[in-house]
Amino acid sequence: LPETEETGRSPRQPLNTPSFIFVLFMTADDVEGKQSFPQPRISEKKWSKELEKGVYEKWKKEQPYRFDTKSEKPVYSIDTPPPYLNTPIHIGHAATYSLMDMFARYKRMKGFNVLFPLGLDNNGLPIEMAAEKKFDIRFHQMPREEFLKKCKQVLEEAGTASIDSFMRLGIGFNSWKRGNGIGEVYETDSEDYRKLTQETFIDLWNKGLIYEEERINNYCPGCRTTIADAEIDYAEVNSNWNDVVFTVKETGEKIIISTTRPELIASDRAVIFNPEDDRYKHLDGKTALTPIYEREVPIMAHPQAAMEKGTGLAMMSTAGDTSDILFCREMGLSTVISINLDGTMNENAGFLKGLKVKEARLAMVDELQKRGLLLKQTPTVHRTPVCDRSGNHVEFISMKEFYVKQVEF
Repeated sequence: LPETEETGRSPRQPLNTPSFIFVLFMTADDVEGKQSFPQPRISEKKWSKELEKGVYEKWKKEQPYRFDTKSEKPVYSIDTPPPYLNTPIHIGHAATYSLMDMFARYKRMKGFNVLFPLGLDNNGLPIEMAAEKKFDIRFHQMPREEFLKKCKQVLEEAGTASIDSFMRLGIGFNSWKRGNGIGEVYETDSEDYRKLTQETFIDLWNKGLIYEEERINNYCPGCRTTIADAEIDYAEVNSNWNDVVFTVKETGEKIIISTTRPELIASDRAVIFNPEDDRYKHLDGKTALTPIYEREVPIMAHPQAAMEKGTGLAMMSTAGDTSDILFCREMGLSTVISINLDGTMNENAGFLKGLKVKEARLAMVDELQKRGLLLKQTPTVHRTPVCDRSGNHVEFISMKEFYVKQVEF
């Protein structure tokens, strides 16, 4: 071929394209369209999964990948994240640990003393939820020891299945023996592991890095525990904007506030409007009386209010959502929590006490209508935080918790 600007190829350079490679492997029959393909010379099957069982037993007995504590070779340590044993391992675990195994085997061949233990996470909320689901029980409705026995049954079944799966995957862990030795299979509910975590906590406490404080936290009423931001999903939930009548104490003026959570009026701490909103500038510094409860809350300008959202006025309750929490912290407002740890309304909610949140919402709407304080309802879809495990709507509840100091580091 002549060299051209397009190809940049000299006449002596061979074609190196897929089509050229394909031609090399074509036979006369292919050219004629018969499409014949090579057949295997050995037709009978020489391998079966049963052949691997002997290898597994040899691994268990000889521990060819054990970590040698006396070796002078450089150590390569893989910090294995132990999988939760709420269920046997899944395809994600299989893929992740197969990649780790590739690194472990490579480093062994390069002359390293590789620490690559198998860990089993027997603690935590996923285990409790698995036991509740398997046996159709709730942990708070039975004695603690009886519930722990159910959890241990789940762990034993899932643990045995998981170890067997890892072995059949051919993962080269240091050992398949459960124990406390370096490289052996470790479990997070073992006595030694508990000692380690407790000693760590005590050490941090003695160094002044642990402190206890009451703060508003993400809380799942279904799991009955605080949860991290990473454990929250968001769902689009059908809801209503409720146009509710508030009263300005100084002038008697009626102002309308749209809210999707009228059951939290008892926790209102302020009413805000956007500083650029000319409709409400005359209200700055005045006081609003909340409907039904007649509690006094300040009216103020704040950029967190969206002029185009609802009526442009917003009620800021103690813990309706994260924006409420941030606002109350910023302004130094006291907290009024209206929801119990079991997801029912407490004494701060007055006539709603004892009702579940959704029931309280309906009851509040009904009461507002009776008193002529609900002007209208407008259907909307509300982005709602939900627990990624139980699916329950997340609430924001104030409670004492232990925290680790991090900001100064």
